[in-house]
Amino acid sequence: MVKRTSFHDVNLEYGAEMREMFGYYLPWEYAPGHSEEHLGTRKRASLCDIDYMGIFSIEGPEAMDLVQKLGTNNFRNQAVGALRYTAFCDANGGMVDDGTVWRLRENRFMIITGSEGDYEWIAKNAEGLNVTTGHITDQHATLAVQGPESEAILRKVTAVNLNDIRYYHFVQGQVAGVDSLIARMGYTGEAGFEVHFDAGHSSAVWKAIMGAGAQAKIVPCGQAALESLRQEAGYILVGNDHDRNTNPFEAGIGWTVKFAKPDFNGKQALQDIAREGIKRTLVWFRLPGGEIATTGDKIFNSDREVGNVTSGSFSPTFKAGTAMGYVTPQFSMPGASFEIEVAGKRCPAKLSVMPLFDPGNWITQGRP
Repeated sequence: MVKRTSFHDVNLEYGAEMREMFGYYLPWEYAPGHSEEHLGTRKRASLCDIDYMGIFSIEGPEAMDLVQKLGTNNFRNQAVGALRYTAFCDANGGMVDDGTVWRLRENRFMIITGSEGDYEWIAKNAEGLNVTTGHITDQHATLAVQGPESEAILRKVTAVNLNDIRYYHFVQGQVAGVDSLIARMGYTGEAGFEVHFDAGHSSAVWKAIMGAGAQAKIVPCGQAALESLRQEAGYILVGNDHDRNTNPFEAGIGWTVKFAKPDFNGKQALQDIAREGIKRTLVWFRLPGGEIATTGDKIFNSDREVGNVTSGSFSPTFKAGTAMGYVTPQFSMPGASFEIEVAGKRCPAKLSVMPLFDPGNWITQGRP
């Protein structure tokens, strides 16, 4: 059964074209359209329904032990009020998912991933530990406020000093009179925030933020624009850019693997991979002809097939097609020319070993 996010009705009210994605009916684009929603995010601000992500709670005396077991990153030194990005791997080093670990209190954590289905895996790993886990996705509403004007807009609906929130940190406060968690983070490559609150207030908070951003010409942002934004910024998506046949080193997030910490899921397998080397690596492409590559399209260097596309979109920023995909490491040469087979036709594509937008990552952090 296809689910609806808590913003479903207000999405329709704002003219959303709904499509089935990730097990939900989600807004593909609104009345402004893909390009305006994308460029509106880059130039001003946008508001995006990201209420489909999996959200799970972990609490108890051994909560830290479970978090350390689940994630490849190290959370021992994580402060309350901080969140940390990580890969979640199986025993073979394959990625179950990626996501963030939020430390709410000393022995209480929240995990956010790309799939509600991850809860069964988390609960299985919790067996034998003195912890309580919860699947709280349906109780939780999540909005992303992104873009250079996001802080000024959000400031109108909260008394929280947003300037004090560091990148990948969060505070508790009210947004539009509703108790919320406010985090400086995002999935677009722009400065921005995520706002988390009780799902019963979804429509009211949405409308309050849109009203606060009216003068700045805030736009609602659908999945079409979110896709092109995140691909420009190089963010990976479960099911497209990684799965259990992908390890963090291939996916470009090997920096999240902390071998210095005690045992965690997949540690031995990942040590073997790190020692032996990867057989493919994630890269980014620009298609100057504007073609839109799709998952599975073949990547060629001369007449040699060297990989496959995992994600593709049209970039309003560059007025070109963009794609992410895996190639064998020997072909990951900055600026090298390739071809991608789109709808049976080979199209020129220029490779980059860095994301196409903001590779320095300073815009995202909201700090010059």
